[in-house]
Amino acid sequence: MKSSLFIFSFFISLILIWPLTSAFGQPAGDSDLDFIIDEFDECPNEPETYNDYQDEDGCPDTKPNEGGCLIATATFGSELAPQVQLLREIRDNSLLQTKSGTFFINSFNNFYYSFSPYIADYERENPVFKEMVKIAITPLISSLSILNYIDMDSESKVLGYGISLILLNFVIYFGVPMGIIFGVRRR
Repeated sequence: MKSSLFIFSFFISLILIWPLTSAFGQPAGDSDLDFIIDEFDECPNEPETYNDYQDEDGCPDTKPNEGGCLIATATFGSELAPQVQLLREIRDNSLLQTKSGTFFINSFNNFYYSFSPYIADYERENPVFKEMVKIAITPLISSLSILNYIDMDSESKVLGYGISLILLNFVIYFGVPMGIIFGVRRR
């Protein structure tokens, strides 16, 4: 009896809710697919960035306290250093202009800000460590500078160039050292 009552209530709920959703479970009238109905969405053509900061307005945004490149700023000494400006410009002018870029930045920020304050603090305390970090991140920043010479004005371009840069940096940071290690071991 209880199971039939559950099944009956499930189907009644389904019948009442189904007209309010599209075929993919998205609320009807949600043109940017961010689960905020256009009537209440301040930016109905741009999806909300769900990052625990103004998530109810329906507009993409970034948390104000998570805007800095902590490690690069500590490494190069200022937020105005050209290397830090390059990272900020790529983030703001290229990546945050697309859905996939925004998703990447939000995912990256969740990871990056879990450890970067500690590394930045240690850099300020230890000049040798600061120089080691500078040597380590210079190839990454150099490879990202390629993005200044291309147009990343579509989702496919952001994904293509993003994956290509990830592979390039994988080769730089892992492939080259492994090649050197195996080359030395063969001799």
